[in-house]
Amino acid sequence: MKTVIAATCAAAALVLLALGSGRLQAGLTPQTDEAVPADPRSDGTARANALFGTYRARCGQVAVVAIDVVPPGTGGFADPLGSTAARTGHTLYVALADLRLDARETTTPTDRRNGIRWAGRFTYSAGSVRQVAIGRDGTAGRWSPWQPGGPVYAVALTHRDGGWTDRIDEMPLVTGLGRYARMRRPTCAELPAG
Repeated sequence: MKTVIAATCAAAALVLLALGSGRLQAGLTPQTDEAVPADPRSDGTARANALFGTYRARCGQVAVVAIDVVPPGTGGFADPLGSTAARTGHTLYVALADLRLDARETTTPTDRRNGIRWAGRFTYSAGSVRQVAIGRDGTAGRWSPWQPGGPVYAVALTHRDGGWTDRIDEMPLVTGLGRYARMRRPTCAELPAG
């Protein structure tokens, strides 16, 4: 019993010594002196929502993304040098309804040993989706009927060395269009009625 009490007192003395030297402070880890978010899941959720909103506008009850699509040149991968021929394309608007967010912490003991303080994956799913295309000349299609949705966006966030890093997985429609598609955040006023 005396050994346990002596060990406890020794540990308490070391903690007090560390506190007195300024090495241990509230919100800091003793190994690195880096600030750790008080609630990394909430901080991560706020960051994930900000990234999701980069290219999506909230218009009423739905989130909408604009995808400007320009077809490849007719001569191959690139237009010939000096070519001034304008290529026409169109804009796809994709509406996402009934959004859900699934947030999961993925930090492992191995991650922590490698200096990762927190890691998680945030997946956004839409219950329903629909789209419409607008030609560059202003010709408008009609909104498609609402269809069952699914995962539309995911971001993996990692907190390490006092900062956050992200890896984004966009919806398959965007990745399928490849370099011919440019996402942008639309204004609600530019969306066709319907």
